[in-house]
Amino acid sequence: MENISEELSLENEFQKERFGFTRKRALILVAVLVVLIGGITAAAMLLPKPSGLPEFSEVMTSNHGAYDHPSYGTVDWVEIYNPGDTDIDLSGYGFSTEIKHPFRYRFPDGTILKPGEYLVLYCTGGTAASDEDPFCTGFNLSASGESLFLVTPNKVEADELFVPALDADTAYARTDKGDFAVTDYPTPWKANRFE
Repeated sequence: MENISEELSLENEFQKERFGFTRKRALILVAVLVVLIGGITAAAMLLPKPSGLPEFSEVMTSNHGAYDHPSYGTVDWVEIYNPGDTDIDLSGYGFSTEIKHPFRYRFPDGTILKPGEYLVLYCTGGTAASDEDPFCTGFNLSASGESLFLVTPNKVEADELFVPALDADTAYARTDKGDFAVTDYPTPWKANRFE
């Protein structure tokens, strides 16, 4: 037992002489760094989202008749909302279901979202945006669940949302508390409703 203690003592002395600190001090330093980094990460998670960014408000991925577009019929749709108190210029923003391809749909120049205003993107499959209807994405959404991404023109993430599998004619909508829930009362272009 004495030999083991002597060996540990000699090893600590060697480390202290070679590196300027012992293993015990190194472990304490690592523990302090872990606490600091964890605290910074937790604080960053609690910070509010920067102002001036649009957010997802409501999504319908299996529209069988809840909303009938005059030109495209019962298509999937995504609602974007401006929660701020100033206009948001969406020109060049991207919307996608693939983070590696954030500009599958690009908002046209001059798209302004006023405070408290909603804008609906129609996920029309083969029908892409045109001058007559610039808010057609050209791709569908998956009713079995997928992630949605909204990015600024310089690829900064404005919002991200995982939409779970949804039944026909139900929507996934932001609540007053800021989280999302399934609703049987889809309300494109309007405030979300749960009853």
